Amino acid sequence: MTAKLGIREGALSATVFGMVLFILISVDPRVHDRMSDLFSSGSVTPWGDRAGDLVNAVVGAARYQSMDNGPVLLFIAVGIVLMVFMVRS
Repeated sequence: MTAKLGIREGALSATVFGMVLFILISVDPRVHDRMSDLFSSGSVTPWGDRAGDLVNAVVGAARYQSMDNGPVLLFIAVGIVLMVFMVRS
C-alpha cells in the first residue's frame, strides 16, 4: 500500500515539475532557446553542456520570475501545496 502511495506521489511531483517547466518554456525566451538547443541535432557541443545550460536558464528564469512576480509565485506555491493536501486526503 505504501509503495503505491510513494509511486503516486512521485508521479504527481514529476507532473507538477513538468508543468512548471512547460510554463517557463512558453513564457521565458531564454529557457525556450536552451530547450530547443538541447534537442536540436545540429549542435556540436556535448549533450551534458547543453543540459547544464538549460538548467542554468531555468534557475535564472525562476529567480527572475520570483523577484519580479513574488506575490503571484507565492500564491501559486500555496495553491499547489493545498492541492496536494486535498488530493492526498
